[in-house]
Amino acid sequence: MNGFYKSIWFGLIMGIFTTIVGSAIVMMIFELLAKLGVIQYSSLGFSPTQERTIYVLGIFMNIIPFQYFKKVKAEKAMNGVVIVTILAVAVWIIYYYKSLF
Repeated sequence: MNGFYKSIWFGLIMGIFTTIVGSAIVMMIFELLAKLGVIQYSSLGFSPTQERTIYVLGIFMNIIPFQYFKKVKAEKAMNGVVIVTILAVAVWIIYYYKSLF
């Protein structure tokens, strides 16, 4: 692994990418389950609870690059993933604050 792949910038990029792609994958799984009739889905979209769950699971997907960077001892990249995760959780809490508390 060269220097860029161990940098904080690469960790930030991977954290953002993983959060977005993870949320998209979870959303596709929810849509598939809705088509199969396993979960409820209205014509207006997912319920607020399902929407919150989709995004928190997308944020949780950051554990994958975090563990990879830990394994290859790329501490700065690991820090980048942690920064993105903390910011994403903060945005998630602020956005869903009224429905949570």
